[in-house]
Amino acid sequence: MRLIPYIKIVFLLLSCSLPCVARAQNPTQSLLKFEQVEWNFGDVAEDGGKIEHTFTFVNNTSKPVVILDVTTGCGCTTSSYSRKPILRGERGEVTVVFDPMNLPGRVTKSASILTSASSKPFVVTLQGNVIPRKKSVQELYHIDLGEGVRLEINSHDFAYVGRGEVVEQTIGWVNTSSRSATLKLLPKQSSGLLQVQAPATLRAGERGVITLRYAIDKNSTRYGTLNDMYGFTVNGREARAVLSTTAIAVDHFDRMAEDISLPSGELSKKIIKFGDVKRGKTLTDATLIITNDGGSDLIIRAVEWGSQALKCSLQEGDKVKAGGRLTLQVSFDSSNCDYGVWVDRLKIITNDPVRPMHTIRTTAIVVD
Repeated sequence: MRLIPYIKIVFLLLSCSLPCVARAQNPTQSLLKFEQVEWNFGDVAEDGGKIEHTFTFVNNTSKPVVILDVTTGCGCTTSSYSRKPILRGERGEVTVVFDPMNLPGRVTKSASILTSASSKPFVVTLQGNVIPRKKSVQELYHIDLGEGVRLEINSHDFAYVGRGEVVEQTIGWVNTSSRSATLKLLPKQSSGLLQVQAPATLRAGERGVITLRYAIDKNSTRYGTLNDMYGFTVNGREARAVLSTTAIAVDHFDRMAEDISLPSGELSKKIIKFGDVKRGKTLTDATLIITNDGGSDLIIRAVEWGSQALKCSLQEGDKVKAGGRLTLQVSFDSSNCDYGVWVDRLKIITNDPVRPMHTIRTTAIVVD
């Protein structure tokens, strides 16, 4: 069921509750009196080394207080503190250390301090601005093709591409050598819909781009996953790296997704667990239901899976009437599977403009 009409109501309810959440972030200061809970370190250089700040507090309780643990959100922030009991009226310290390397821009990092004074942690925060460092060519162009030629990246996911649409992405290259290099692309896997534009000659010290473009005709009947892969040769030598792209071909949706006359597909679950399956046996799960809460037919455009061991009763062209539902049968045949854990993903592409593709994870354990 679509919940668009209720978004404003939910938003208002959440808005009313937010101030209470903010005030409850730290336990009352009557327990531990912090001199400050936020520290702004201002502007720092990304490669300038670690910075640290010591947060101090006074034990206002009638009992000794012990710092039990300090947790931070990521590996770039660490802490140090003493587990020695802090007597009444005495001062305690927690030092928070932040490493700005590879984190340019505005930064906010928090540390949660759990003590014996309260079941709720005290939260302290570091914030500031990390000035980006100048990156090396190797950092900017991660992929080494050999002969001094490098690429920024060697893969890209275009996500959804609709009928009559053209999507484009550029990938930067650089020739770091002192002589020109010849570049050739070798098709290894083709959807027939990817266009690649790349120069044949890369001059010494030059930088440029390779252009990738998916274009689907408005009258095309192609739906589902598009996979393309290219290899490279530089000066006649084949590179170890390959260029890969993916996209999902779907309908072109030119109406608002909130239009209740459009189809709306929902699945009853996102994972199917077949459990232990003896080698050579076939199990069928008939508990997966697809419903259509929209105002028009939900049309199945494509059904995909990766392994021959998996089968699904749903087929391209099947329809679920408005307000209707359909039970699917998903089967797993372990005859040609190796022993141990088996995983596959079932993809269902429809004409639902809000969520054109659903993915169901299927698992099994093949046993003797």
